[in-house]
Amino acid sequence: MSTQTQWHWNLLPSVILIEILSYLPLSDRINACSTCKAWRSALFHPSFWRKIELVFKSCDWSGLERSRFVASWGARKLRTCVLHLETVNANCLVEADHALLKLTRNPQIEELILLPSHCHTFTKGHDRPYYFRHNNNNNNNNKNNATHHRCLPCSRSSYQFIESAQESLQSIITNSRNLRTLVLGCIQDLTDHADIFLPLLAHHQPHSVANLGLASVKYDPNSYALLDITPDNFTAFTNIQVLTLDYDYVSDRLLSVLSTPYNAPMRRLILHVHGIDQTHRGTTEYMWYRFKQQHPQCGLVMNLMHSYDGVEQLGSGLLHPSMPLTHFRAFFCEWINIAALRLLSTWYSESLRHLMWVDSLDHGGWGTLTQTRDGDQDSPDPLVMLAWKCKNLEYLALMGYGYSGSDVVAIARLRGSGLKELLIPEDCLEADESHEPANEEDVDNIAEDVSAGLGRTWRPLTISELHPCVRTASSADTDHYILPTVLSDAVIS
Repeated sequence: MSTQTQWHWNLLPSVILIEILSYLPLSDRINACSTCKAWRSALFHPSFWRKIELVFKSCDWSGLERSRFVASWGARKLRTCVLHLETVNANCLVEADHALLKLTRNPQIEELILLPSHCHTFTKGHDRPYYFRHNNNNNNNNKNNATHHRCLPCSRSSYQFIESAQESLQSIITNSRNLRTLVLGCIQDLTDHADIFLPLLAHHQPHSVANLGLASVKYDPNSYALLDITPDNFTAFTNIQVLTLDYDYVSDRLLSVLSTPYNAPMRRLILHVHGIDQTHRGTTEYMWYRFKQQHPQCGLVMNLMHSYDGVEQLGSGLLHPSMPLTHFRAFFCEWINIAALRLLSTWYSESLRHLMWVDSLDHGGWGTLTQTRDGDQDSPDPLVMLAWKCKNLEYLALMGYGYSGSDVVAIARLRGSGLKELLIPEDCLEADESHEPANEEDVDNIAEDVSAGLGRTWRPLTISELHPCVRTASSADTDHYILPTVLSDAVIS
């Protein structure tokens, strides 16, 4: 063949090459682009890197190096950035800080999602921070009338990250042409600046923001600052479809603002409940009815975290019949509200799909369910009733409470294959009547009957499958267990 008719693949027009590469999975695309310099340059075309996940974790050094390289050239081209960071490691905080700084120079960014390892940014070897609850009224929550800082970090690296990340986030909000998603990852040190971010979002992104994650997971749920967040901060937004917020800032006025007729229909409202201030007025049944009428497809997710007040007030103002409740979780609240469980099956029989009640196996309320059952033989078990009445229930997790094996079997038979997940530790299973821990033979019999009811093989969780903080209350940070679950609520397609 003459040189005039020979074809040189490295001279393939970039438009055609990029079109061909677009049909390949990432691994094949990388292999193909390692053949020559021209093809390698095509690998970095912005169309291939619209979404980038950066992972800064000390346990994955190669992944950290790779994310650093990707951030060095891709942060200014991407549209979506998911940032995984180990918040208790100084090196990871520095890398995450550099990545956020690069994103400030990208006006095309549309989605920024932070997925941290912990709710705090205090590196190992340093003291924990102290949080103080603000209150304009004189009450027991405020030791004196002095003005307290929101956060007093003791770690220099974490303090620098907080200050720098706050500035970067403000720049991203200001510079982005179309910021649709901002999820702060429940990092309390960042959500403590939500009253600074909200006015900026309202001014620069009022019609673009669709997913806004401002809720936190508190390090100390009994002592923290209340921010200057009012319902008026949300009046400018017209397109919010997913909102994650602490219950401290939820009121009838906020529900009214969110129910404005010309706003886009909401898909999900996620509330995080920690301590409940004595001055909090709560919400009313009427406003939840209005909210439900305006957003008929919206699901409500309620997460209680170390919320002793929240569990106590479930049936006295926290829950309302018209709430579109789809997910209810209680994490490490140290007791279970039987009356509230009965309300869940009565009020949310059509909407409830997910129930999770988790405490450590060594907490003091172990026998709450069985003892209540013994004291009221005429009333059916609340979880069995819930399985019977809630026709859309797909997920049920109960940890930290003794529970009768026959009731687990009853739940499986009532829900059948519709119950996608049934999570109960084998250490929580009790033999019928005696309430003694089920022995190995009992566990095998229960598992066999439950498997028959669900139509698939089922086994209770072994102790090795449980997170350390579920095994023993003092063994690990509970936020490390809570965060993956609650963050999955905000990150939806």
